[in-house]
Amino acid sequence: MNIIKNIYNIFMNNEKLKHIIRFGCVGCLNTMFDFGIFSLLNSLFGINYIISQIISYSTGTLNSYIFNRFWTFNDTRTNKKTTKEIVQFIVVNSASLGVSLIGLHILMQDISMNSFFAKIISMILAQVVNFLGYRFWVFGRIVKSIPHTKKTA
Repeated sequence: MNIIKNIYNIFMNNEKLKHIIRFGCVGCLNTMFDFGIFSLLNSLFGINYIISQIISYSTGTLNSYIFNRFWTFNDTRTNKKTTKEIVQFIVVNSASLGVSLIGLHILMQDISMNSFFAKIISMILAQVVNFLGYRFWVFGRIVKSIPHTKKTA
């Protein structure tokens, strides 16, 4: 049990790894929302893949904002206003959605790939855009905390 605790501490005390691990966890949850809703809309209800992608991506995006803001990047928060942060988040996700739509179109129309495989590949490409945008623009850089020193009377 000590080995597991030590491994956990190594990963969670490394700021870069902590963000990547947390982002991955949030991403898995977002992916379940996104892929599940896409599958329902596109396969079960026969809705066009572009419309299905926009709707499913939007649900994952809402989940992503909440979890990434308050959990993944909570230690990188700056004092900027929430409105500015939301606008930046929307810009990053719009770019990411664009990447995923272009990826889906190329993979499904030009290469004739199965919609599920195309969805997976386009999601991976979009997540690279999201991580970089969230980490370096939306939620800022790591804010170094000043260690508290005890004063003796």
